[in-house]
Formats: sequence, structure tokens, C-alpha cells
Amino acid sequence: MKWIRYEHGFRSIHQGMAITAVFFIYAFVYLQVWLAACFAAVFAMLAFQNIYFSKVGKDLSIKFRAKQKRILIGEGEELVMDFQNGPVPIWNGTLTLSLEDAVAPRSDHKKHYSGIYDLTVPFAIGSNKKVEIRIPLEGKKRGLSRVTRVMLEIPHLFGDGFVNMELDEPIYYQSLVYPRVTPLGRELKSSPYKPGETEQKQSLFMDAFQPIGTRDYVPTDRFDQIHWTASARMQKLQTKEFLPVSSQSVVLMLNTIEKDRGFLDFEKKVEQLVSYADYCMKNNIPYSVAINIRSFGAQPYLLLPSGSGKVQFQKLMVMLAKISDKHAKLRFEDMLQHMEISGQLSQTVVLITHENDRVKALAKQWVKRYEVILDNSHERNERIWEKQNTNKTETDLTSLNV
Repeated sequence: MKWIRYEHGFRSIHQGMAITAVFFIYAFVYLQVWLAACFAAVFAMLAFQNIYFSKVGKDLSIKFRAKQKRILIGEGEELVMDFQNGPVPIWNGTLTLSLEDAVAPRSDHKKHYSGIYDLTVPFAIGSNKKVEIRIPLEGKKRGLSRVTRVMLEIPHLFGDGFVNMELDEPIYYQSLVYPRVTPLGRELKSSPYKPGETEQKQSLFMDAFQPIGTRDYVPTDRFDQIHWTASARMQKLQTKEFLPVSSQSVVLMLNTIEKDRGFLDFEKKVEQLVSYADYCMKNNIPYSVAINIRSFGAQPYLLLPSGSGKVQFQKLMVMLAKISDKHAKLRFEDMLQHMEISGQLSQTVVLITHENDRVKALAKQWVKRYEVILDNSHERNERIWEKQNTNKTETDLTSLNV
């Protein structure tokens, strides 16, 4: 493997070798045997150190056991690395891994604000040996965590100085930390205005392949709906009854743009979106997802096509783990209008956004044709705090105490 080497302290070693060589020559010329032997030993020690550190780590290779891990917040994983060394052993080294802070060691409970976490591990490996290193990690927050840098520091055996080795090859390892999954706490109603396969008590459409019983005949019933066997048994005309069904498909739209006053609601919106997707998965409801983050393709925003089941839920969780509030965003109203024009709206439309007059006006127009849910429940805690702040306090100092 290719490593970038940074050497520190070799100048002092070379100077020491030169000085001891001069004193050895003077001691040898003046027949000072013991003194010459001492200088020769010091010169040999420095020469050994110079040769050792010029070759150490050049044949070291590293391999990550897995290329990708998928975990939930609070769930643990292990980062496994296999090291293969050459003929020169490595003693008393220090391995440093730089990780994006979506994951961190299980024993670490501190908050990191830089976005990068440096993990330090003691390292040693013998000649032509293999070493396996396991680092227990835990998902701390939703996001994508990559190993951005691998560095190995090897100190000098005698005196000050060290050799720094930085891996100069792509690192194919990442951890996907999925968002929290919480119960939705509500039901999604199907549309009674379009035929489908979802059972509904009040619907204009019937499934002819699912008879549920008979009833007395009325003049408005069709002739082919008469149940002749039941009519002969009851001695009066009976009409077949079928299961009332309608169409149920959902489109989930997430507004990643935060409120103007800077309330950090991005993560709460993502968790609310996952709650809807979890409900649809458990009830086998097909759903699609649209997020107003700019994307390259036919649509200028992120769009997950309609699907159902665990496969669709897995695709959504992977997509949500990779997005960030730092990505370029599209106006939420532009995305809504584009989906309406392109005919991508389902019978049930869920808008996960903060309060917005333009979105409310557009939702009122859609109510005539679709089942529209304008969900701003992620703001509930903020509105409760503001209500308490208004009713119970009069100054900023008192509001801090509350």
C-alpha cells in the first residue's frame, strides 16, 4: 500500500553519527581502545536506528473487513481492520483514525462539534505477522460516517523524533446511521374516490372477487348481481354484497428548509417522515417520498419512486442517512408545483413542513381532489415553550429559568 511518510528527528541522528565518527577516529589514532569502543557502540546504535526507521512501515498493508455497516442510533457495531506487515517489525506505535462523528466509541459520551472524531489506538506488529484490530463503535446521530484518514506514528527508539505515516489510498468504508423509528400515532385514510384494493367502510367501489354476503333485492340492483341460490332458499330475491374497497397510496413530502428564525427542526422532520414510512410498511401501503434537496436527474429534487414493504423502507432509510441540512435546497413550493404538473401526486398527500401561508394556500386547492395532511407536529414542543414563555414570564431572565 502507498503511505506518505513524514520524518522528524533524523537530522539530529545524522549529526550524532557524524560527531561520534570523528571522536572514534581521534580515539583510534591516539590508541584509546576503550574510548574508541564506546564511540563505536554509540555510532552503531545511531546507524541501526537510522536504517530501521528508513525501512519501517514500507511493507505495511491495511484492509477493512467490511465496506459498509448499517446501524440505528444507539446501536453498536465493530470496525474491524486487518494489518499485514513486512520483514521490519513495528514497536510502540500509535494508530490514529479520523471518523465523521455520526459514530463514536461506545465509552465516549461527549459532544463533538467539529464533525470529525480522532480515535487513537496503541499499535505494534511483528515481522511478517498479521494483526486484527477491533474497535467498538456506537451510532450517535443520524448520518453518514466515513473513515477520512488513517495515520500511524512510530517514535524513535533512542532520543527524540518519530515517523508519521499517512495512508494515501482511498478508504472504502462507511457507516450508515439510520434515524429513530417512532410510532405514528394516527391513521392514514384511503381515498374513497378511486377504485383500488384497500378495504373501506364507505366507498363507491366494490371488489367483485370478495363477496361478503347477501341482502334483499331493491329495484336499482343489476340483474347480474342477484344470488339465485340464496333467493331460492329465502323464497325472495337476494342481491350479492361485495367488499367495499378504494385506492390507498401515499406521497410523503419533506421540507428541509428551516424556519426563518433559525429553529433547528431538520432532524425532527426526518423522524416524522420515518414514522409515516413505518406506518405504511406495517400496513402494506405503497408510498413515495419527495425531499426538496437538489439532485441531478429528471427531477431537480430527491424522489423515491412508489413502493411498499421492507425493501422500500430500506431504500428510504439509506437515502435519509445520506442527506444533510448542509446540502443545496430547492424551494418547497416549487417542488410541490412540479409534482402536481408532472402527475406524481398520490391519493393521500402528506406535507411535513413548518407553517407557511403559501403551502397552506396550495394545500387548500388540493383538498378538493386529494386527501391532504399538513403535518407540522415537529413544532409542537416549540409552540408549547412559547406558550409557557408568554403566559408565565415577562422578562428574558425569567424565561431562562423556566
